[in-house]
Amino acid sequence: MKKKLRNAFLAASLAALGFQAEAQITVAPSNDSDFKLKFVGRTNLDAGTFLNRNNDGQVDNAMVIGDTRLGFVGTYQKWEGKVEICYTNEGKISFRDVTIKYGLNDHNKITFGNQFMPYGIKLTGINYKFVEDGSVDMAFCPARKVGVNYLYTTDPLNLSAGFYSNGASDELKAVNAGFNLAAQLIWRPVFNETTVFHIGGAFLYTDNANKEYKISGTTPVSFATGTRPSFSAAYGEVNNTERYEGQMLFIKSKWLLEAHVMGANINPLGDGDSKSAFGTWGQVSYQIIGDQQKYNKTTALPTNSAPGTLEVLARVDYLDLDDYGKQTDFELGFNYFINKHFNVKLNYVLASFKDRPGVDDKAYNALQTRLQFYF
Repeated sequence: MKKKLRNAFLAASLAALGFQAEAQITVAPSNDSDFKLKFVGRTNLDAGTFLNRNNDGQVDNAMVIGDTRLGFVGTYQKWEGKVEICYTNEGKISFRDVTIKYGLNDHNKITFGNQFMPYGIKLTGINYKFVEDGSVDMAFCPARKVGVNYLYTTDPLNLSAGFYSNGASDELKAVNAGFNLAAQLIWRPVFNETTVFHIGGAFLYTDNANKEYKISGTTPVSFATGTRPSFSAAYGEVNNTERYEGQMLFIKSKWLLEAHVMGANINPLGDGDSKSAFGTWGQVSYQIIGDQQKYNKTTALPTNSAPGTLEVLARVDYLDLDDYGKQTDFELGFNYFINKHFNVKLNYVLASFKDRPGVDDKAYNALQTRLQFYF
């Protein structure tokens, strides 16, 4: 009971802050106009329920405060530093983004530190269109890695490439963690105030250092993270993997269309045959209230809509892990952006699993919502 009261109090406090916080929290010492320190943070209040998971022995419904972060961004001339500390609903505290950026000029930037590689859409962060990542993106996209990244950005072009460790930031004392090489190229033949069209691709090579490797298909719900229905493809000890991605994005005023194709070649140790995995997903968004979808040319991804916007959206995911099973998801969503610090999301999720060895085909229905505060 005390935990529920504490969570309710925290949620109410954050909601109040969301309505009140309109000023940017930035410190600029009067004796040095080149230095600025901006505090950043966010928290998610997630709630949801499975509509058909009774007697499954797992979580049927829950309300959690998760992915709460607090940090700062400091800038000085061409340098920018960022640190974010995260507290999860599992009671764990960890560093997330710990980076140093150096801008060579308006178009070229180098980033050092713990960061996402240029592959998939995890870079969107608070700008997710849905409450949770799509199942295909969760299956193929690695977590943050420590490394160095180079980014070249102009109106028609994005080029990003980097070298990264393959170990988590708290595992870097390992004798051999392996490494990643990643590159992404985005071309924007159309880019103006109302219309964006881009196509692109990415490649990610991973030296797995002979470690075990697996890919999981996971129901895209956030309120039951540890017990959401899933299945895995376990490939044993792996020499290396090669992941690829192709993508297309189109924005026209109120409309947004986006599609991705992702896959992997998994190369085991010894003389074993390589395995493959494949996934594709697409989403469409329309602003019922609002005039223009937003886009960030640096990340080449959609961003949160303007305050007062109400949008409706849909997403389809298909994941094929060959002999281990297949997954298809269909999602519907509504987003309302109350102000620049506070938004509300409502999602319906239908996740279907089939062709899993020794497991009956199964479909799960879920409703989930998110109240998100950020500054």
